[in-house]
Amino acid sequence: MKTYTFWLVRLLVIVSILAVGSVPMVYADAHEAGEEMAEEEASGASGWFRTDTDSLGTQIWVGASHSPDFLGGLSLDTDIYVVGTFGELDLGLGIPVVDSDALSLSFLPMVGIGFDYAAADGPSSLIAPQLFTYLTAGSIYFESWIQGFFNSPFDYGDDSIYTRDFVLLSLNDTIAVGPQVEVTIGLGDDGGLSSMVVGGRANVGYGENNTLGVFVGFETQKGDDETGLTGRMTFVRTW
Repeated sequence: MKTYTFWLVRLLVIVSILAVGSVPMVYADAHEAGEEMAEEEASGASGWFRTDTDSLGTQIWVGASHSPDFLGGLSLDTDIYVVGTFGELDLGLGIPVVDSDALSLSFLPMVGIGFDYAAADGPSSLIAPQLFTYLTAGSIYFESWIQGFFNSPFDYGDDSIYTRDFVLLSLNDTIAVGPQVEVTIGLGDDGGLSSMVVGGRANVGYGENNTLGVFVGFETQKGDDETGLTGRMTFVRTW
C-alpha cells in the first residue's frame, strides 16, 4: 500500500511539472501564430486615422487601403468622415503611376455618399467626383484635393467644387513647410468664387507614423467685419 501511494505521488508530481512547463510553450506558440496572422493582415492592408479642427468644427476621419492580388497593383481605398451629425462614406481606387526611391506619384479617384443623421431622410449629399493626387520627389511633397459636393438633389443645400493644394519642403526628418491654397466655387445661378484661403502650412513629425499639421491662412473673400485670419489643425496617424 505504501509503495502504491509512493508511486502515485511521484506520478502526480511528474504530471504537474509537465503541465506547468507546457504553459509557456503553448503561450509562445499562440503568440507566434498571432504575430504571423498580424503580419499577414498588415501585408494586405494599411490604415490611417485623422482629426481636423477648422471652420467646420472638429472632424474625424478613418480610412484603409487594401491591395488584393486580383487588382494587379491597384488598391481599394475606403474611408469614413464624421462631423457633427453628418457622416460620409467614400470608396476609391488607388492608382500608383511611379513608385521609386527618387519619385513617387499616385492618383486616388473616389466617390462618396453623405448622410445627416439629425433627420431620417436618407442621403444628404453626393460627394463626387473626387480626385486626390500625391507626389513625392526627394524632399518635396505635393498633395492636391478636388471634390464635388452635390447637395441640391437632396434639398440639403447648394452645390460646390472644392480644391486644396499644398507643397511642402522637408527641412529635416521632423519638419516640412510650404504654401497652401484652398478654393471653394459655388455652382448654380448664384454660384461663383465663395472662398479662397491662401497661407502657409507646417507638418511636424510626432513620433513614428504620427504627423501634426498646422495651416494658417487668409480668407480673401472675407466679410467687412472679419479679419480674414483662419486655418486648420490636423493630426494624422498611419499604420
